[in-house]
Amino acid sequence: MSEAPQKHPETDEAPVTPVLTPAQAKRANQSLKGMVISVLLTVAVAVPVVLLNPPSNAEQFKPDVNVSAVASQAGQTADFTPVSPTMPEGWYPNFARWTAGTADKIDYWDFGYVTDEEGFVEVRQTGDATPGWIAQMTGDATSAGTVDVDGTSWKALAKDSQVTWVHEDNDSTILLTSDSGDEVLRQSARAVMQELGGATKK
Repeated sequence: MSEAPQKHPETDEAPVTPVLTPAQAKRANQSLKGMVISVLLTVAVAVPVVLLNPPSNAEQFKPDVNVSAVASQAGQTADFTPVSPTMPEGWYPNFARWTAGTADKIDYWDFGYVTDEEGFVEVRQTGDATPGWIAQMTGDATSAGTVDVDGTSWKALAKDSQVTWVHEDNDSTILLTSDSGDEVLRQSARAVMQELGGATKK
């Protein structure tokens, strides 16, 4: 006696559609509402944090330093005229100060500029420079020859990646110090000499 043919459940029977009871549907709806509320609360917390911490922007972190104004104040004490050169476009000062007698009891004018490529140069000037003071300012850097900038002679001192150019003017000695390359020093030297009113050949 042969058996009756079997029906394949995937081909001969209609699929069963699940039906949620009212209670199940209510619970599912509450879960969806809870998820939406959680997302909204997260956004509400995150937005103020983002607004209070805006993306990094160099323009927002430029310190408000007026080199000319500080130089004018320093000039009331100094026995030389503090320079406040016009540096290349895109550079900005991040400090300017008059330092009284902390190194070999020598007063000096001191300011720094950040370059357009995030390099840096520090300018120091005094009317009472000594070999000891220069050594202290440069970390005992050693001689690296001389450099000529538009007819002005600068003595070069180097220690590791930091290079200092030294120029003796009529009434003061000027130090330019940077680890950002000779071009930064050259542009700084040019700006300083323009401020002094021309090159003094040594």
